[in-house]
Amino acid sequence: MTVYYNLQPDEIDFNNPVVTIGSFDGVHLGHRKIFSRVSEIAREKDGEAIVITFTTHPRKILTPQTPPRILTTAREKIRAIENCGMDHIVMLPFTRELAKLSAQDFLHNIVFYNFGKSHIVIGYDHAFGHNREGNFEFLMQASQREGFDVTRVDPMDMGSKPVSSSWIRTEIEDGNVEEAGRLLGREYSISGMVVEGVGRGRTIGFPTANIVPDDEDKVIPRDGVYAVKVNMEDGQTHDGMLNIGTNPTFSNLERSIEVHILDFSQDIYKQVISTRFVKRIRDEIKFSSVDDLMTQLKKDRETSLKILRS
Repeated sequence: MTVYYNLQPDEIDFNNPVVTIGSFDGVHLGHRKIFSRVSEIAREKDGEAIVITFTTHPRKILTPQTPPRILTTAREKIRAIENCGMDHIVMLPFTRELAKLSAQDFLHNIVFYNFGKSHIVIGYDHAFGHNREGNFEFLMQASQREGFDVTRVDPMDMGSKPVSSSWIRTEIEDGNVEEAGRLLGREYSISGMVVEGVGRGRTIGFPTANIVPDDEDKVIPRDGVYAVKVNMEDGQTHDGMLNIGTNPTFSNLERSIEVHILDFSQDIYKQVISTRFVKRIRDEIKFSSVDDLMTQLKKDRETSLKILRS
């Protein structure tokens, strides 16, 4: 798969391109249904499956005072789309100038200029261009005038509700990481650098790696203790239990993300690790003593092992 940040149409010749356009935050089951249809049509046409998306969530530019909480960073989104079997990803920088483009200008200046009059596949509720003018009806009318194909993909329903990024964000913020994983089709994850902490965990037998997410806009699950899988820089995966919160037993004020990697003793300070949330174990609790906290942590360890190794 090839990732493009700058398209040079005179230098790139796509073969029968089949294109889909969207933010695709989370690359969830609904998005994957769209990508599957893009791939299917590309195979039928002996063509190439192409995703046009953005390096930054559009709402961060359009409403900077209330930026969205994102499910995937640009790097995570690329990796997830690649796993869906796409041939190419175009990562457009979303700017105010791009946001001002009418749907007609976006269609001609971005899609046709770079890919020709390609087959366009969109989700059931997707729209592009200024004021979201570029909906399915717009594309159907344009296709009749200008001679290109359009396919709309029905929603991916779970129960009677369509899977959406906003639904998944709500589940994560409520701590329902299992449900979020079901909607994503994989565990929700947070990547970040391990930074120096207070070191209190080591003194009680539960050393932790303090993680600073690599994007400040990432959705952080509700405070509590979680069973997680930890992916290391060297490619190895370990079991872990992770705490999000303020460590109230020690009267901390700042919220932190700390993971205790089970049966692990290496120094990973300044490494970038990724934690995949498997299940929420309990709320964060203020204990009356450090001994009570240690007793609970031992129980959390056993619970985590049962969950992660079942």
